[in-house]
Amino acid sequence: MPNQAQQQAVAPCVIDWEGQQRTESVAEKMLTNWFAFLLHKFLKECAGEPLFMLYCAIKQQMEKGPIDAITGEARYSLSEDKLIRQQIEYKTLILNCVNPDNENSPEIPVKVLNCDTITQVKEKILDAVYKNMPYSQRPRAVDMDLEWRQGRMARVVLQDEDITTKIENDWKRLNTLLHYQVST
Repeated sequence: MPNQAQQQAVAPCVIDWEGQQRTESVAEKMLTNWFAFLLHKFLKECAGEPLFMLYCAIKQQMEKGPIDAITGEARYSLSEDKLIRQQIEYKTLILNCVNPDNENSPEIPVKVLNCDTITQVKEKILDAVYKNMPYSQRPRAVDMDLEWRQGRMARVVLQDEDITTKIENDWKRLNTLLHYQVST
């Protein structure tokens, strides 16, 4: 059995969210925090905006094709591991959306795919409606309802799962715009 001095010399072992084993010593944690502290001003004043613009460009490129709502795999992914390899037929739709804060404001056109889940559509709509607002101050997609209006009278609340959800071999298929036959 190791003595107390031997136990302290061993770096603690941490299992990360992917199940990979990694070690972190106190020195590694201090170095990470020191870098974060020193780089904060640089990131805020110099690199923050270009990094955010890069993030937005990558996100926009990825959203041009299907993204699996469960696994995060995408047709236009930067990662070989997260690439959808099968052919998926889809159409681009342009939805005219009403700002939930002000229904009298002009409609906002939003590009979505007919294979997008309802939550993915809500995220894209929120991105368009609240594009000039910090992410932390805008509503979350799970807190919003997506209502499809056909003319003046017909209104349907769209959801990822409802009584129309298809079940195949104990697997639920998340509802998409195609499921609800949404077209422009």
